[in-house]
Amino acid sequence: MLDVEPISLVDLVGQAKTPKLNSVVVDGLADRCMREIRQNLVDLMRSPVQVLSCKSDVSTLASCLSELPRIILGAIVNVAEVNARILMVIDGNLVAAVLDRMCGATAPSATSRSELSKMETRTGKKIIEDSLRTIGDVVGAIAKVKLTLMQYETSTAMLAIGDGRDWMFVCKGVLETGTGSGAITVMCPISAFDNLESLPGFTGSRMLGQHVVDPRWESTLGHLTETVNVELRVEIARAKVPVAVMEGLRPGQILPLVLLPDAIGVVAGIDLFFADYGQSFGFVCCRPKDSDRPGPAGAPTFEKEKMMMTSETDRVEPETLTALPLGGLAVPAKPVERVPVTLSVELGRTSISLKDLRQLRHGQVITLDQMVGEPLSIFANGQRLALGEVVAVGKSQYGVRVLSLIEDQEQFQKEAAE
Repeated sequence: MLDVEPISLVDLVGQAKTPKLNSVVVDGLADRCMREIRQNLVDLMRSPVQVLSCKSDVSTLASCLSELPRIILGAIVNVAEVNARILMVIDGNLVAAVLDRMCGATAPSATSRSELSKMETRTGKKIIEDSLRTIGDVVGAIAKVKLTLMQYETSTAMLAIGDGRDWMFVCKGVLETGTGSGAITVMCPISAFDNLESLPGFTGSRMLGQHVVDPRWESTLGHLTETVNVELRVEIARAKVPVAVMEGLRPGQILPLVLLPDAIGVVAGIDLFFADYGQSFGFVCCRPKDSDRPGPAGAPTFEKEKMMMTSETDRVEPETLTALPLGGLAVPAKPVERVPVTLSVELGRTSISLKDLRQLRHGQVITLDQMVGEPLSIFANGQRLALGEVVAVGKSQYGVRVLSLIEDQEQFQKEAAE
């Protein structure tokens, strides 16, 4: 039986320090910043403002700039503490909408603009200044940094702050006012996060692959537990099979895997607990088990992956390659068919706050979104592939039979709609 180690909130959301930067921590901080920026606009306009969406992603600088609207007001901001510059860009339509409302407009203007007027530029600068103070206050809970505004720009061509191939962390919030809507986008080089360990409070941080929890970081994460939800998935079967098995998958086929002795609760790719499973009031549910109690013999062991990061690395540019005349197949079909694919069968899932996740106790019943009798979802490398059902394959042994392929279902729904 797997001896599940207690996982702190820092461990759970530690992906915030990896190049992906798609953790709930970063998303939560971005959401907090955008909600505060929304309040700034409310105070400025004396009118309601809604955050339609707020999402974070990782992309190249060139890709980020290419997706910006034609009319913008951008700011280049220096962060000396981490030796980096960030970009903040406001959609020209949002600037115009704010100014229209400040001048008494009650509906969106039908006037088309080719550039920002002097008054709109002045208003946009005010929005940027207020937004930078807000970001500084929110980020200040993690590290004391000073955001120094270097210059304003109205052309994306002038917003380059480094190599166009540099990877950037991007936060984009879409806000709606009574007189129009637009986006505020913040871009920060991923390399800036490499220097965080040099700041006060980050020395020895576990987030950087060491063993001492930074109390300031822990405190900031604690504030997020009230509002940030994560997706809890419960799996009942796992196996690695050749890709050739997937190519030949058909309804009625019994998958080459058997049910695990216990279900496994998974969040953000981390195995958190083992659980019994059953039903309650027509829904599938699970009940975390005490990992200290001995389990059935032969239970599989899954190790939690840990990514150790070093703060001092030398960047190496790969050699530029050009295409040569094409020859025969580089990889024959047979070796490709042996490439392993990870199969998993999901019992169900639910959304749970980080606070409730940390307070989860052995024996507590968790109701999932799966109703009793509904087909189970079958995934291949995290992609939903098919629907199946549990069947008996021998004495006291159970497997999973494929009922239908997701591709077939989508095709059927498309034909029905036509």
